[in-house]
Amino acid sequence: MSPRSYNLGKRKASIEGTRARILEAARKLLADEASPADLSMEAVARAADVSRLTIYYQFESRRGLLEAIYDYMADRGNMRQVAEIFQEPDPNKALEKMAKTFVEFWASDPVVIRRVRAMAALDEEVGAGMQARDSRRRRIAAELVRRFQMHQVEPEKIGKQNLTADVLATLTSFEIYDALARAGHDEASISAIVLKFARATITGE
Repeated sequence: MSPRSYNLGKRKASIEGTRARILEAARKLLADEASPADLSMEAVARAADVSRLTIYYQFESRRGLLEAIYDYMADRGNMRQVAEIFQEPDPNKALEKMAKTFVEFWASDPVVIRRVRAMAALDEEVGAGMQARDSRRRRIAAELVRRFQMHQVEPEKIGKQNLTADVLATLTSFEIYDALARAGHDEASISAIVLKFARATITGE
């Protein structure tokens, strides 16, 4: 390896390390219920012990930082499993994977997710990012409803496709998970409950 390549490799590793430190600092900032939820550039810079210029260098803007935080949370919550939902040819098994994947994600960092979603109601930028991600879950729900229809489930049991997809997206939302978790249900129980009602929503059984 040439000295130039070695130096470039070290620089890249340093940049990636700083980026990871900033994202983890932002997550810990949100996880601390003793402090107010704050995803401003200033607050994140203080928490990561870097300058605001470093934040801008890494993420270009607050929107870029927010997008990176959402992606970081998704990686921590193993949302890569979403691909398995689309790869599963059996719609019943795909539905089971959808329920399990989203419950596991919500359970991975519920305090942080709860605070980000609360911020989304008050902060337009946070809200826009959250809405974009919720719409992805709605698209997954619509695809699963379509698959059930293709597999000749009786049309009257499917009901209106759009409404069914809306209900399925709601059942797999953080708000449903959080309500059940606060009521004392564990992760496995919540997955089973969500799957039961999701299947009933689609098939009418």
